[in-house]
Amino acid sequence: MRKDIALPVLALAGGGACLALRRWQLAAALDPETELFRSVPATPVLIGVLALLALLFLVLIPGGGKPEDYPAAFRCPSSLYMTLVTAGSLLLLAAAALGTLGFFRAFQLWRDGLGQGLPVMELLAAVLCIPSAAALMILGRGHYRGGLPACYPGLTTLPGYAALPWLVGIYQEYSRDPVVLRFADMILAVVCAVLALYFAASFAFRHPRPRLCLFFSLMGIVLNLEALANGQSLFFTALTAAAVLVLLAQSWALLRTCFGPAWPECLLEDRMPSGALERAEGDNAPGGAGVENHHREDD
Repeated sequence: MRKDIALPVLALAGGGACLALRRWQLAAALDPETELFRSVPATPVLIGVLALLALLFLVLIPGGGKPEDYPAAFRCPSSLYMTLVTAGSLLLLAAAALGTLGFFRAFQLWRDGLGQGLPVMELLAAVLCIPSAAALMILGRGHYRGGLPACYPGLTTLPGYAALPWLVGIYQEYSRDPVVLRFADMILAVVCAVLALYFAASFAFRHPRPRLCLFFSLMGIVLNLEALANGQSLFFTALTAAAVLVLLAQSWALLRTCFGPAWPECLLEDRMPSGALERAEGDNAPGGAGVENHHREDD
Protein backbone atom coordinates (compact mmCIF):
# COMPACT_ATOMS: atom_id res chain seq x y z
CA MET A 1 0.00 0.00 0.00
CA ARG A 2 1.27 3.46 -0.91
CA LYS A 3 0.93 5.09 2.49
CA ASP A 4 2.20 8.39 1.14
CA ILE A 5 -1.00 8.52 -0.96
CA ALA A 6 -3.45 6.56 1.18
CA LEU A 7 -2.94 8.46 4.45
CA PRO A 8 -3.43 12.01 3.06
CA VAL A 9 -6.49 10.80 1.12
CA LEU A 10 -7.81 9.16 4.29
CA ALA A 11 -7.28 12.38 6.24
CA LEU A 12 -9.08 14.46 3.60
CA ALA A 13 -11.95 11.99 3.28
CA GLY A 14 -12.23 11.60 7.05
CA GLY A 15 -12.14 15.36 7.54
CA GLY A 16 -14.88 15.82 4.95
CA ALA A 17 -17.00 13.18 6.67
CA CYS A 18 -16.45 14.83 10.06
CA LEU A 19 -17.38 18.22 8.58
CA ALA A 20 -20.69 16.76 7.34
CA LEU A 21 -21.31 15.05 10.70
CA ARG A 22 -20.55 18.28 12.55
CA ARG A 23 -23.06 20.17 10.44
CA TRP A 24 -25.60 17.43 11.15
CA GLN A 25 -24.83 17.69 14.85
CA LEU A 26 -25.23 21.47 14.90
CA ALA A 27 -28.50 21.27 12.96
CA ALA A 28 -30.07 18.38 14.88
CA ALA A 29 -28.59 18.49 18.37
CA LEU A 30 -28.25 22.20 19.12
CA ASP A 31 -31.40 23.63 20.70
CA PRO A 32 -31.76 27.24 19.46
CA GLU A 33 -33.67 28.30 22.59
CA THR A 34 -31.49 26.84 25.35
CA GLU A 35 -28.31 26.64 23.18
CA LEU A 36 -27.65 23.21 24.66
CA PHE A 37 -26.92 19.99 22.80
CA ARG A 38 -29.66 17.37 22.81
CA SER A 39 -28.91 13.66 22.73
CA VAL A 40 -28.95 12.73 19.04
CA PRO A 41 -27.05 10.06 17.05
CA ALA A 42 -24.86 12.69 15.39
CA THR A 43 -22.70 13.24 18.48
CA PRO A 44 -21.64 9.61 19.17
CA VAL A 45 -21.19 8.97 15.44
CA LEU A 46 -18.88 11.98 15.11
CA ILE A 47 -16.86 10.97 18.17
CA GLY A 48 -16.66 7.40 16.86
CA VAL A 49 -15.39 8.50 13.45
CA LEU A 50 -12.73 10.71 15.04
CA ALA A 51 -11.61 7.88 17.33
CA LEU A 52 -11.49 5.44 14.39
CA LEU A 53 -9.40 7.82 12.31
CA ALA A 54 -6.98 8.40 15.19
CA LEU A 55 -6.66 4.62 15.65
CA LEU A 56 -6.03 4.07 11.92
CA PHE A 57 -3.33 6.70 11.89
CA LEU A 58 -1.65 5.17 14.94
CA VAL A 59 -1.70 1.74 13.28
CA LEU A 60 -0.60 2.80 9.78
CA ILE A 61 2.07 5.39 10.61
CA PRO A 62 4.70 3.11 12.23
CA GLY A 63 7.30 1.61 9.92
CA GLY A 64 9.13 3.02 6.96
CA GLY A 65 12.21 5.19 7.04
CA LYS A 66 13.23 7.47 9.88
CA PRO A 67 14.68 10.66 8.39
CA GLU A 68 16.73 12.73 10.79
CA ASP A 69 17.82 15.58 8.53
CA TYR A 70 15.32 18.40 7.96
CA PRO A 71 16.16 19.13 4.28
CA ALA A 72 15.97 15.43 3.41
CA ALA A 73 12.82 14.77 5.46
CA PHE A 74 10.66 17.33 3.66
CA ARG A 75 12.26 17.30 0.20
CA CYS A 76 9.37 17.24 -2.27
CA PRO A 77 10.08 18.26 -5.88
CA SER A 78 6.40 18.20 -6.84
CA SER A 79 4.43 21.08 -8.32
CA LEU A 80 1.37 19.98 -6.32
CA TYR A 81 3.35 20.35 -3.10
CA MET A 82 4.46 23.86 -4.07
CA THR A 83 0.87 24.73 -4.99
CA LEU A 84 -0.36 23.69 -1.55
CA VAL A 85 2.36 25.69 0.20
CA THR A 86 1.68 28.77 -1.93
CA ALA A 87 -2.08 28.58 -1.34
CA GLY A 88 -1.55 28.16 2.40
CA SER A 89 0.81 31.15 2.48
CA LEU A 90 -1.66 33.32 0.58
CA LEU A 91 -4.41 32.36 3.02
CA LEU A 92 -2.14 33.38 5.89
CA LEU A 93 -1.66 36.79 4.28
CA ALA A 94 -5.42 37.07 3.84
CA ALA A 95 -5.87 36.15 7.50
CA ALA A 96 -3.36 38.85 8.46
CA ALA A 97 -5.42 41.47 6.62
CA LEU A 98 -8.72 40.20 8.05
CA GLY A 99 -7.35 40.03 11.60
CA THR A 100 -5.95 43.55 11.42
CA LEU A 101 -9.22 44.98 10.08
CA GLY A 102 -11.16 43.09 12.75
CA PHE A 103 -8.96 44.54 15.47
CA PHE A 104 -9.48 48.12 14.24
CA ARG A 105 -13.25 47.59 14.13
CA ALA A 106 -13.17 46.23 17.68
CA PHE A 107 -11.00 49.17 18.73
CA GLN A 108 -13.53 51.66 17.37
CA LEU A 109 -16.33 49.95 19.28
CA TRP A 110 -14.23 49.86 22.44
CA ARG A 111 -13.37 53.55 22.07
CA ASP A 112 -17.06 54.39 21.73
CA GLY A 113 -17.88 52.35 24.83
CA LEU A 114 -19.75 49.65 22.88
CA GLY A 115 -17.18 46.87 23.01
CA GLN A 116 -16.22 44.58 25.89
CA GLY A 117 -12.51 44.32 25.10
CA LEU A 118 -9.81 44.27 22.48
CA PRO A 119 -8.86 41.07 20.63
CA VAL A 120 -5.14 41.49 21.30
CA MET A 121 -4.31 37.84 20.64
CA GLU A 122 -6.07 37.97 17.29
CA LEU A 123 -3.98 41.00 16.34
CA LEU A 124 -0.80 39.25 17.44
CA ALA A 125 -1.72 36.17 15.41
CA ALA A 126 -2.50 38.38 12.41
CA VAL A 127 0.85 40.16 12.65
CA LEU A 128 2.74 36.87 12.98
CA CYS A 129 0.96 35.48 9.92
CA ILE A 130 3.05 37.76 7.69
CA PRO A 131 6.53 36.41 8.58
CA SER A 132 5.04 32.91 8.80
CA ALA A 133 3.75 33.14 5.23
CA ALA A 134 7.17 34.37 4.05
CA ALA A 135 8.91 31.55 5.95
CA LEU A 136 6.61 28.92 4.43
CA MET A 137 7.28 30.23 0.93
CA ILE A 138 11.06 30.21 1.46
CA LEU A 139 11.04 26.73 3.00
CA GLY A 140 8.59 25.41 0.43
CA ARG A 141 10.71 26.69 -2.44
CA GLY A 142 13.77 25.11 -0.83
CA HIS A 143 12.02 21.76 -0.47
CA TYR A 144 10.78 21.98 -4.06
CA ARG A 145 13.89 23.23 -5.85
CA GLY A 146 16.54 22.01 -3.43
CA GLY A 147 18.79 24.12 -1.26
CA LEU A 148 17.67 25.87 1.91
CA PRO A 149 19.09 29.12 3.34
CA ALA A 150 21.45 28.85 6.30
CA CYS A 151 18.82 30.41 8.58
CA TYR A 152 16.23 27.70 7.88
CA PRO A 153 16.11 26.42 11.52
CA GLY A 154 14.78 29.79 12.63
CA LEU A 155 12.30 29.93 9.76
CA THR A 156 10.79 26.58 10.76
CA THR A 157 9.70 28.01 14.13
CA LEU A 158 7.70 30.97 12.75
CA PRO A 159 4.49 29.10 11.77
CA GLY A 160 4.32 27.55 15.24
CA TYR A 161 4.73 30.95 16.87
CA ALA A 162 1.81 32.26 14.81
CA ALA A 163 -0.37 29.30 15.81
CA LEU A 164 0.12 29.90 19.56
CA PRO A 165 -1.78 33.22 19.75
CA TRP A 166 -4.38 31.65 17.44
CA LEU A 167 -4.90 28.98 20.11
CA VAL A 168 -5.11 31.55 22.90
CA GLY A 169 -7.50 33.70 20.85
CA ILE A 170 -9.85 30.76 20.24
CA TYR A 171 -9.81 29.91 23.95
CA GLN A 172 -10.48 33.51 24.99
CA GLU A 173 -13.42 33.79 22.61
CA TYR A 174 -15.14 30.61 23.80
CA SER A 175 -13.86 30.17 27.35
CA ARG A 176 -17.00 31.75 28.83
CA ASP A 177 -19.23 29.35 26.90
CA PRO A 178 -20.47 26.61 29.29
CA VAL A 179 -21.25 24.23 26.40
CA VAL A 180 -17.96 22.44 25.74
CA LEU A 181 -19.25 20.68 22.62
CA ARG A 182 -19.59 24.07 20.93
CA PHE A 183 -15.85 24.78 20.82
CA ALA A 184 -13.95 21.61 21.83
CA ASP A 185 -13.27 20.59 18.22
CA MET A 186 -11.79 24.02 17.42
CA ILE A 187 -9.45 23.86 20.41
CA LEU A 188 -8.32 20.34 19.48
CA ALA A 189 -7.81 21.40 15.85
CA VAL A 190 -5.46 24.25 16.79
CA VAL A 191 -3.64 22.09 19.37
CA CYS A 192 -2.94 19.47 16.69
CA ALA A 193 -1.74 22.18 14.30
CA VAL A 194 0.61 23.64 16.93
CA LEU A 195 2.06 20.22 17.78
CA ALA A 196 2.43 19.25 14.11
CA LEU A 197 4.34 22.45 13.37
CA TYR A 198 6.44 21.98 16.51
CA PHE A 199 7.46 18.44 15.61
CA ALA A 200 8.21 19.51 12.02
CA ALA A 201 10.54 22.22 13.35
CA SER A 202 12.21 19.67 15.66
CA PHE A 203 13.87 18.11 12.58
CA ALA A 204 15.85 21.33 12.10
CA PHE A 205 17.19 21.12 15.67
CA ARG A 206 18.32 17.47 15.53
CA HIS A 207 15.39 16.11 17.54
CA PRO A 208 13.27 14.47 14.83
CA ARG A 209 9.93 12.91 15.78
CA PRO A 210 8.56 11.74 12.41
CA ARG A 211 5.74 9.56 13.82
CA LEU A 212 4.42 12.28 16.12
CA CYS A 213 4.75 14.85 13.35
CA LEU A 214 2.73 12.66 10.98
CA PHE A 215 0.05 11.79 13.53
CA PHE A 216 -0.64 15.37 14.58
CA SER A 217 -0.42 16.60 10.97
CA LEU A 218 -3.01 14.09 9.78
CA MET A 219 -5.30 14.61 12.78
CA GLY A 220 -4.85 18.35 12.33
CA ILE A 221 -6.16 18.04 8.77
CA VAL A 222 -9.21 16.10 9.98
CA LEU A 223 -10.04 18.38 12.91
CA ASN A 224 -9.46 21.65 11.04
CA LEU A 225 -11.70 20.47 8.21
CA GLU A 226 -14.36 19.62 10.79
CA ALA A 227 -13.90 23.03 12.45
CA LEU A 228 -14.88 24.75 9.19
CA ALA A 229 -18.47 23.70 9.93
CA ASN A 230 -18.68 25.92 13.02
CA GLY A 231 -19.19 29.19 11.17
CA GLN A 232 -16.28 31.09 12.71
CA SER A 233 -15.23 34.62 11.79
CA LEU A 234 -13.50 35.18 8.45
CA PHE A 235 -10.17 35.57 10.27
CA PHE A 236 -10.38 32.22 12.05
CA THR A 237 -11.81 30.55 8.93
CA ALA A 238 -8.83 31.73 6.85
CA LEU A 239 -6.42 30.45 9.51
CA THR A 240 -8.21 27.10 9.63
CA ALA A 241 -8.14 26.67 5.85
CA ALA A 242 -4.46 27.67 5.76
CA ALA A 243 -3.69 25.08 8.44
CA VAL A 244 -5.35 22.35 6.35
CA LEU A 245 -3.23 23.18 3.28
CA VAL A 246 0.05 23.58 5.17
CA LEU A 247 -0.41 20.37 7.16
CA LEU A 248 -1.42 18.49 4.02
CA ALA A 249 1.74 19.60 2.21
CA GLN A 250 3.90 18.89 5.28
CA SER A 251 2.48 15.41 5.90
CA TRP A 252 2.63 14.42 2.22
CA ALA A 253 6.29 15.41 1.91
CA LEU A 254 7.25 13.51 5.07
CA LEU A 255 5.16 10.47 4.13
CA ARG A 256 6.84 10.31 0.73
CA THR A 257 10.23 10.39 2.44
CA CYS A 258 9.27 7.69 4.96
CA PHE A 259 7.15 5.35 2.85
CA GLY A 260 7.08 6.38 -0.77
CA PRO A 261 9.44 5.44 -3.58
CA ALA A 262 12.53 7.56 -4.04
CA TRP A 263 12.13 10.65 -6.17
CA PRO A 264 13.74 10.44 -9.64
CA GLU A 265 17.26 11.82 -9.65
CA CYS A 266 16.38 14.36 -12.33
CA LEU A 267 13.85 15.93 -9.94
CA LEU A 268 16.19 15.96 -6.96
CA GLU A 269 18.82 18.05 -8.73
CA ASP A 270 18.91 21.71 -7.71
CA ARG A 271 16.62 23.60 -10.06
CA MET A 272 17.14 27.04 -11.53
CA PRO A 273 14.14 29.30 -12.21
CA SER A 274 12.72 28.66 -15.65
CA GLY A 275 13.86 32.07 -16.98
CA ALA A 276 17.42 31.51 -15.82
CA LEU A 277 17.39 28.03 -17.30
CA GLU A 278 16.22 29.35 -20.67
CA ARG A 279 18.94 32.02 -20.64
CA ALA A 280 21.57 29.42 -19.78
CA GLU A 281 20.41 27.18 -22.62
CA GLY A 282 20.38 30.14 -24.99
CA ASP A 283 23.94 31.08 -24.05
CA ASN A 284 25.12 27.56 -24.80
CA ALA A 285 23.16 27.22 -28.03
CA PRO A 286 24.84 27.69 -31.44
CA GLY A 287 24.86 31.40 -32.24
CA GLY A 288 23.82 32.28 -28.69
CA ALA A 289 25.19 34.91 -26.36
CA GLY A 290 28.01 32.62 -25.33
CA VAL A 291 29.26 32.42 -28.91
CA GLU A 292 28.93 36.16 -29.36
CA ASN A 293 30.94 36.82 -26.20
CA HIS A 294 33.59 34.40 -27.41
CA HIS A 295 33.85 36.29 -30.71
CA ARG A 296 34.21 39.58 -28.85
CA GLU A 297 37.05 38.13 -26.79
CA ASP A 298 38.78 36.91 -29.97
CA ASP A 299 38.49 40.37 -31.51
